[in-house]
Amino acid sequence: MRPAKNSIRNAGLGVLLAVIGLSPAFAQSALTPEQLTLRVERLTELSQRSEAKLGTIQEQLAKLTEDMSRLGRLIDNRAMLDMIQLVDQLADEISQLNGAIEQQGFDIESIKKRQRELYLDIDRRMRDLESGAATRAPAGSISVPQIETPTPAISQAPAVEPSITTTQSTTASVSQTPSVTQSEEKASYQAAFDTLKEGRYKQAKTELKTFLDRFPNSSYAGNAQYWLAEAHYVTRNFEQGIVEFKQVLDKYPGSNKVPDAMLKLGYTFYELKQFPQAKSILTDLREKFPDETASRLAAKRLDRIRKEGH
Repeated sequence: MRPAKNSIRNAGLGVLLAVIGLSPAFAQSALTPEQLTLRVERLTELSQRSEAKLGTIQEQLAKLTEDMSRLGRLIDNRAMLDMIQLVDQLADEISQLNGAIEQQGFDIESIKKRQRELYLDIDRRMRDLESGAATRAPAGSISVPQIETPTPAISQAPAVEPSITTTQSTTASVSQTPSVTQSEEKASYQAAFDTLKEGRYKQAKTELKTFLDRFPNSSYAGNAQYWLAEAHYVTRNFEQGIVEFKQVLDKYPGSNKVPDAMLKLGYTFYELKQFPQAKSILTDLREKFPDETASRLAAKRLDRIRKEGH
């Protein structure tokens, strides 16, 4: 067995020497077969080590490739989340702008209504004065002396002037009182709304709550209730936000902020992961107000909930 092994080793050595291009002089050197075998074994060991290192490098490269792929997916997901958040933020800003436009329209209508009331009041007073002057003047008398002497006629009927004065004073007080109240309401509401726009949400909550306590029947009450709920939503006080948004629906069902309140109520349920309630209120919004901007935003949020598997 020993000679056979030596023959095989010698044959392998000859092949190795031929491959590595050793010169004939080197092949015929004084190295013994054992020494040549040792060199071959060393070269084999080095080759195996190189293969092991190469395998390790390949494994590290594969892991690095996988990490890079995972990182790319995370970046893509983060970008998508940022985009969704940006869309939500833009939707909120558009909703606020719509609210401001609606508020301005309401203010303009209030001014027009007040102008009409003032015009009718002035017109009525003029007719009252004309009617009183016609009563005091003699019928059919159009001569200059009769027109230029109204004082004796007034002095002869003193009861007429006090009654007119009293009526005018009463009318003036009645017409002025609502104006003063409405002015106070508007100033109080506008101050609270300005505080909210400035981002001082804690102070805005206090001012809006105070306004609702002072003017529960104000024409601004529905809007004030909505912005109070919005202040809780923005500060992520979602539980209280649900309570306040529901107040808009329950106390002010005729308010133009009802669609927006329903939308934000659905958003709030979504943030609390109460997906059945969110889907219910957003679907109800879609059915009741199909043409509103809030309805289109509700459809997008419902689609998002569906894609997330809820």
